[in-house]
Amino acid sequence: MAQPQRPGGFSMTGLSTGSKILIVGCLLLFVDLFFPWQGIDFGGLGDFLGDIPGASANISGFNGLGVLVAILAIVTIVWEVLLAAGVAINMGTTSPALIGAVAGGLTAAFTIIAFLTKLTAIKWGAFVGLILALVVAYGAYIRFQEGKLGGTAPPPAA
Repeated sequence: MAQPQRPGGFSMTGLSTGSKILIVGCLLLFVDLFFPWQGIDFGGLGDFLGDIPGASANISGFNGLGVLVAILAIVTIVWEVLLAAGVAINMGTTSPALIGAVAGGLTAAFTIIAFLTKLTAIKWGAFVGLILALVVAYGAYIRFQEGKLGGTAPPPAA
């Protein structure tokens, strides 16, 4: 006996390319914020720290503007997932795709600003964050273009 199909629900097949890029890019950017973006190695200070080999201090991406980046990434993910789940959001004359593009663009912009403010003692996490910011910016651009065309991806075939 076949199970009845429920309407709605989250499906990656029903997402547009811009939505997929935004969701995955923002999710990876949020995870990257936990890694070190700045750091300093204390190994060469000798007498001051008792010659501790490998002593270092790291600062994650959540420092400073990173908190705003995390909030914007979460907002972008939630917005795109709500649209993908079929939640009816009445925004008047504003396209939901445009709102997703703006949220993604702000996420990318503040990530780039956060990267530029951490140029002293920069670590690998900041470079990964910069690359992910460019991915999110591309996703926002694609999402903006989809909004100008007046629609999202076509509904999946039954």
